[in-house]
Amino acid sequence: MRTMALVTVTRHSQVTIPKEIREVVGIAEGDRVKMSVVEGNKIIIEKTDDEVWKDCTDFLPDDFEKILTAIRSDSTNRFKRLGLIP
Repeated sequence: MRTMALVTVTRHSQVTIPKEIREVVGIAEGDRVKMSVVEGNKIIIEKTDDEVWKDCTDFLPDDFEKILTAIRSDSTNRFKRLGLIP
């Protein structure tokens, strides 16, 4: 199925995604979209899925927070020794 619509660019270079296209793709207020130019003058608008990265911590060790705290603490101590922070 191919849905197409003709839209007008406003004075501030804005366009409105027509309702029928928003409904097909599932775009709602507050959603983010990615725009890219292909083949010279074609623009592709894709809905992004920010949720995809929320639970991508499976590869981290169980004690990652402890490791991260130690790394941050070490750099803070190093900066103090170098006189970069009080």
